[in-house]
Amino acid sequence: MRQLNEIIIHCSATQPNWAHGKGVEWIVGEFRRWHKARGWSDIGYHYVVGRGGSIATGRPLEKTGAHVKGHNTGTVGICLVGGHGASADDEFSDHFTQAQDKALRQFVADMRRKYPAIQRVSGHNEYANKGCPGFSVSAWYAPPEPPKADWVAGVPKKPQSPWAGIFAAFFNLFRKERR
Repeated sequence: MRQLNEIIIHCSATQPNWAHGKGVEWIVGEFRRWHKARGWSDIGYHYVVGRGGSIATGRPLEKTGAHVKGHNTGTVGICLVGGHGASADDEFSDHFTQAQDKALRQFVADMRRKYPAIQRVSGHNEYANKGCPGFSVSAWYAPPEPPKADWVAGVPKKPQSPWAGIFAAFFNLFRKERR
C-alpha cells in the first residue's frame, strides 16, 4: 500500500440532474470512459460520491490517482457528483445534497481513522485556479477537536458541585474564627 497523507475533494462539474436515476457505479463507469478518452490509464479519482450519498470506488487506492496536476502522490481523490458552475467561494449546500454532505464527512473521518498519516483534507481549488470542488473545504470540514481534560499539575481536577464554593467559604470563615 502506498503512503497516504492527504485527501483532495473534487466535483464533477455536472448539472444536478445529470445521470438522474443512474447508480453511482454507472457514474464511475462514465467518468472512467471520459478519462480514458483523454488518454489516461483509468478514472482519475479514487472514490465518487453520488447525489444520494452512495460512494463507489474508482481507481484502486493502491494506485496513484490522476486528479491534481503535481499533487497526486500520497493523496486520495474524492469526487462529488454535481457542482456545475460552482466557484471556490460557494457553500457546499449550493451544489451538493445533504446526503452527499453526510456521506462525505463520514467517509473522510473513516479514511483518517484507517490511515492516520492523512493529516490534511483540501480542495482542488487550493492547488489550481479553479472553482472545483465548489466550496472551501477548510471552512466545510473542521475536524472535531479532541476533548480537553481539566488538568492541574498532571492531576485531573475533581468536578465541583454548585455547593462547593459555599462550603469552602463557610469552612474558611470558621477556620479564621478559631485562630
